[in-house]
Amino acid sequence: MVKTGRWYRIRSAARFRLLLLAPLLLTAIALPGAVHASNTYYLLYRQWQPYDWPENVPSANEVTRSQRGLGWQAQGSASVFGIDYDYQPLRIRTGEPAHNGHLHRLTFGGEWRHQLYRLEARAGIAGTSNMFKYQDFHSNVLNGRVAVFRAVNSSSALSLGIGGDHRFGSFRWLPRARWEQSNAHGHWLVDLPVLMQWQSPGQVWGFRVERNGDRWATLDKDREVESALYLREWRTQLTYRLHQGGQSWPTIVLGIGASLATRVQYKDLNTGTEDLSLGDALMASLRLDW
Repeated sequence: MVKTGRWYRIRSAARFRLLLLAPLLLTAIALPGAVHASNTYYLLYRQWQPYDWPENVPSANEVTRSQRGLGWQAQGSASVFGIDYDYQPLRIRTGEPAHNGHLHRLTFGGEWRHQLYRLEARAGIAGTSNMFKYQDFHSNVLNGRVAVFRAVNSSSALSLGIGGDHRFGSFRWLPRARWEQSNAHGHWLVDLPVLMQWQSPGQVWGFRVERNGDRWATLDKDREVESALYLREWRTQLTYRLHQGGQSWPTIVLGIGASLATRVQYKDLNTGTEDLSLGDALMASLRLDW
């Protein structure tokens, strides 16, 4: 009966979230797409310097973090659609976390424009490897983010809107202001309060400051404690296109940057919910695009 009741709660939560996303997805499908779309594929590797957490502890208690990602994207004149998967080992070697630190995330979605309106939406699943290994899911595995903007007028670079996601912790809605402009000095994009980005002419150099944050459903090794892990940070990165691909050769993009004010929240089997600062860490990345 306990198992049946739990699956009923999961199905109820899933139906509720799908009801919230359904109007957005229907709107996205209804928006006109490009007649011709360009398809790209990518591979990504990102490595962080170890986090010292808590402060002034032996190096054996360092938190290590890396990321592997891959995806596909189709881009048209008025829409972008993609499928992305990433895996992050986040190894916390202190206490008794109710998770194994292997974070998997699969999402799909994109951006659509229609007249003065712009829709950004992503949905998918995110959880630790225990959930997928034992196929023992709970409702926190469903995840997503959405934002809707309206341009001030047909010639304005400024759009106002609202967005909801986990970037600042639990899911919340925040007002958004988006400004995008291209000139002789490059392409500029400001999406307050989550993103500022610049790309040089020809997209050789790029600089990006963004607010990152998401939720992963967790399951302890005994499959008794169902919870969630929240990881959030400010991230800054400078990228350089080392090689412009052609034919079967990929475009190679190198990146260097830092994660600032990184925080992680999760359930510990001994101490309960932990909301801890990992601090700051340098990072480097390699991306291949075809």
